[in-house]
Amino acid sequence: MTTKRSLPFRSAAPARMSGMSLMEILIAMAIGLIGIVVITQTYLVNENYKRSTTSAGGAQTNGALALFSIERDARMAGWGVSWSAPLGCGGLLWYYEGQGYSTPLGGPLPALTLAPVVITDGGAAPDTITLLYGTGTERIIPATLSKTMAASGDALEVDNPQGFDDSPGDLILLVQGGTCAMVQVSQVQPAAGQLLHDAGVTAPYNPAGGGALPTFPAGAQVYNLGRPVVNTYSISANNALQLASLFTATSSTVVPAYTSAAFTIVDNIVDLQAEYGKDDGSGGGTANDGIVDGYNNVTPANGVERQQVLSVRIGVLARSEFFVKPDTPGGNCTGTTATPTWTGGAFPALGDFTVVTNPARCFGYRVFETVVPLRNMIWRQG
Repeated sequence: MTTKRSLPFRSAAPARMSGMSLMEILIAMAIGLIGIVVITQTYLVNENYKRSTTSAGGAQTNGALALFSIERDARMAGWGVSWSAPLGCGGLLWYYEGQGYSTPLGGPLPALTLAPVVITDGGAAPDTITLLYGTGTERIIPATLSKTMAASGDALEVDNPQGFDDSPGDLILLVQGGTCAMVQVSQVQPAAGQLLHDAGVTAPYNPAGGGALPTFPAGAQVYNLGRPVVNTYSISANNALQLASLFTATSSTVVPAYTSAAFTIVDNIVDLQAEYGKDDGSGGGTANDGIVDGYNNVTPANGVERQQVLSVRIGVLARSEFFVKPDTPGGNCTGTTATPTWTGGAFPALGDFTVVTNPARCFGYRVFETVVPLRNMIWRQG
């Protein structure tokens, strides 16, 4: 019998440990870093294009909104005050409870100019535009006082009280010669043909007993302003179009409150320029023929010159939200190298763009302009 000899057990040799060498790790890191640099550069370039596109679109939108806001009020300018008599007034005399009187009467309130549009030339700074109109729709033709007022608080006896409202009271304009005053109707008495303007909680524009407001003789005209609108557009210190709406009312059934505080309506608006369109015979035209002869920003001096203002030309300069980096580190910006202009000339608020160190060159700009016919001046009566 053959005996089999068993072989001694041998354990398998341990597998050889494998991995990346230091050289391989260094090469992989180098490739990864190159990839990160390429991706980062691509992202930055894409972000610059995105910022440029977004900024241009933002400037386009902001400029359009700013111009639309001003144009909307300009088209209404003059409603209720475009007659010859109010346009010949000096500063409007008026009162508001808790504030006092307007400037001509020694108070802090502004003496409003009864003109559809008033442009305040800013010189090297942006202009300011004030637009004025009434909202009364029930009384287009002015009433006439049939009796002289013995005292400033007397009832207004008019030839026809229809079209005036006392719930709440309309604001009305009294005009005689160069004197104009604004009071509020507290009660309409149709049978007596009277408009009362007594003081009270719902009549903050009436001083007690008429106060220091003037009296008016028989024949003086009475205009219904309803809820008057006096909107002043200007550019704030932080480069935004702001609006000060002096008489604010939430609806036609609410007495308008007086406030002089301005609030921002559109950001990144850096300049505002405006000019009157005058039918004054300039430029070889014929005065008072209903055709605009020229544009300038010279303030009309009297009622005759105010009647010659038939349109207003407006220019708005909108700026991009983000600045455009210089071509080289530490270099000068070249985002905009030519001074933005409009039909009326250059926008002066940002300085000379040919000066390479002008920081305004670091942004993109969009120019918006329009000419708004003052239809209430063109269609005016009296």
